[in-house]
Amino acid sequence: MRDGFVRLIFLAVLMVLAVLKPATAQTITTSNVQIEWKVENRFRLFRNAADFQAHETAWRQYKVHVDGLAISAEEKAALIANSSVLGTEHVLNDRFIPFTRHLRSKYDWRGWAARTVGELCWDAQKRAPSACGGIEAYVNPKAHAIQLWLRPLESGLLVAEYNCEWRLGGAEAPPVVAPCDEPVSMIVPYPTGATVSVNIEGEGAISRDIAVKDLLIVGMGDSFASGEGNPDVPVTMSGTNRHRNYFPRRERNDVGGNAQWMDEACHRSLYGHQLRAALQIAVENPQSAVTFLGYACSGAQVDEGVLGPQSYMDYISSGGENGGTSTIKAVSGNNKDTQIRWFLRDICKVKPVEKNFVWTCPEQQYRRKVDYVFLSIGGNDIGFSNLVTWATLRDNTSSKLAKFFGAAISAKTFAQNMVQDLPQAYAKLARALEVAVPLSSDGLHFDASRVVLTAYPDILEDETGKVCPASAEGDSEDYYAANQSLDFWSNWLAVTPRKLKLAHDQLAQLHRRMGALAEDHGWGFAGRAYEDRPFRGHGFCAVNRSAMDDPAEKLILPCVGKAARQSQSCDLNFSGKAQSWRPYDPSTENYPYALRQRWVRSFNDAYMIINQKVTTRNGTIDERASDAIFSETTGAMHPSAEGHAAMADAILMDLRAKLAADMPPK
Repeated sequence: MRDGFVRLIFLAVLMVLAVLKPATAQTITTSNVQIEWKVENRFRLFRNAADFQAHETAWRQYKVHVDGLAISAEEKAALIANSSVLGTEHVLNDRFIPFTRHLRSKYDWRGWAARTVGELCWDAQKRAPSACGGIEAYVNPKAHAIQLWLRPLESGLLVAEYNCEWRLGGAEAPPVVAPCDEPVSMIVPYPTGATVSVNIEGEGAISRDIAVKDLLIVGMGDSFASGEGNPDVPVTMSGTNRHRNYFPRRERNDVGGNAQWMDEACHRSLYGHQLRAALQIAVENPQSAVTFLGYACSGAQVDEGVLGPQSYMDYISSGGENGGTSTIKAVSGNNKDTQIRWFLRDICKVKPVEKNFVWTCPEQQYRRKVDYVFLSIGGNDIGFSNLVTWATLRDNTSSKLAKFFGAAISAKTFAQNMVQDLPQAYAKLARALEVAVPLSSDGLHFDASRVVLTAYPDILEDETGKVCPASAEGDSEDYYAANQSLDFWSNWLAVTPRKLKLAHDQLAQLHRRMGALAEDHGWGFAGRAYEDRPFRGHGFCAVNRSAMDDPAEKLILPCVGKAARQSQSCDLNFSGKAQSWRPYDPSTENYPYALRQRWVRSFNDAYMIINQKVTTRNGTIDERASDAIFSETTGAMHPSAEGHAAMADAILMDLRAKLAADMPPK
């Protein structure tokens, strides 16, 4: 009897302890837990949060890699600061398992953008970011989806076995109930924000005020900003169809086989450095979001492109219709096809108006103010592409004709344009931006320091950091990497040490001039894209000598047939019989976005990645017209995806301190 009573007392004590012990564990207070949160999709151009989170995850993977390097903490921090976008690009597009030499079992040769470009808030038909509920919903968001979770502040705190009740605002709506150790999702209104509270059933709640910082970033400029050379979906090459009987031909040699772009007319892609910089800002700031408006257009100048209409990179041919002579014309925009007008169409609540050749928003009826304007402009105004033409055309009749028609200008003329034309172009642009863009801050009507002009990189160096060596008179051209990179057009094109040196010297002069003019107008200048020499060792002729078996490192075009040596183009295959490809198979080993030494698209790269054709009015390909204007070289001498990532890093190195001041305290 006594033993039974003792056992009952013992069991009662155990039951009391069982109840009391977790009581402390299930009580959450501000002293033992903290509410953490982040915005789920922080780059609002992406329709799906998963597409943004792929970049966020890749960045974290790169940080883990850097953390494991045998360098000091200071060196690790510096490396992350100056290579985050590039590191992310390497994780996403490396043909190998990142930071190893083990090939991936599943590799999408098209690149990460091919999986994302069809899932944007961009309406390709309207050429506006209006596909996610209209332009008002995109430019001026009403809310953001956030993720919340509890972070224990005490070791051993037991919350996993309990359910938490999460409430937003006044608690009139039913709470979101979930295990306390799992994150939950909620919608927080913008810009007001809301108070979020959480508690275990029957316990007191803790709360936190939450407000998302949404940055509006605008990108304008030329092909170095649009992403030219890097289509979202590259062209597919055939392993059986051949051009001239020995070079590769597109799998579909019609309009349906073209490379695909986010904006077709402007050759604007997700790889452009302005977009990548804006995306990285979103990645690095979990309690913010970025609304990006990109308008950069390949071929743009200040007057023809940003402020006025321009000719696009696409061409239309009459194709000799009705027995007449074939004519080739660039596709041109109307007077509303300007980057300033596109921007005002999206940001202005009413219809923009043009007065004295300047577009404005009537009575400043803007949907919201702009936080930053990224600019890449000036090169086309003074003939950068024409300088490249001069540096690559042979010194014969063709180059004289090109000079006569304005397609080529010498280094001397380029230097004169830099002094005479660039200051006027920038002054005109500065006035237009002040009138059209609501870039106000700190009590200023227009904060010019929030205009960020990006420097042009040095694209003419080899893997050693020296100007690309090329053939001098009497040398065999195809021994040189610079000449190998344009062997398809060797009858017309060649590079020489003299011309490359002159063009290279002008890049340094252009950088100094741009920096001085940016300072004159109070703009920020992302000069590190040139000053820090991120392209040192990565110019258009650079190769990794230790990885020459990698198809991505090959400089010459694939071809069939034999040649006297491996560096030489193939001999014409008159028989038309099938022969093996060299130096790689264009249908299975063409890797436009694999990592490689060169961060600049060569002429051969442009042929293999974009292969742009002139079309007729009925949509067929005009091969003769394409050959006549070198349309297959469109995109040559522009940064690759890696190059754009490095340029985005250069912007961020100059911008992070200013961004930190914009962000709310954590």
